[in-house]
Amino acid sequence: MPNPTETAMLRVMLVEDSALLRGMLEEMIEEIDGVEVAGDADGESLAIEQLRCQPVDLAIVDLELNEGSGFGVLEHLMRSPEPSGRPRAVVFSTYANRAVRQRCKALGADAFFDKSDGLDDLLDYIETAARGQSAG
Repeated sequence: MPNPTETAMLRVMLVEDSALLRGMLEEMIEEIDGVEVAGDADGESLAIEQLRCQPVDLAIVDLELNEGSGFGVLEHLMRSPEPSGRPRAVVFSTYANRAVRQRCKALGADAFFDKSDGLDDLLDYIETAARGQSAG
């Protein structure tokens, strides 16, 4: 019988080309109760490969990657939902102009956070998602 005090963990995939930022984000995300970083990638192909092998609840996607782009990751998520449902996808990027935001929304992004001033908002979003995960 499951322990009633145990809650489902929100599994996060982090797709970011900067190793320094990726490491910093992983540390911050891991500090949020009910959240675990289930994988990370610095390029489109690796991200898609990991998403195929390791289902997650939330993908945090940068648009500029070492190989490919975050748009390709969003397209993959939109085209190939997991059997348990498509993970939420949010974009964390410096390219925050209106056209880019609209393209991300069209590709199924649930939210967009600007790297220049949106880190706290991104962490709040993850924390809220984790609370919803544990309630479900």
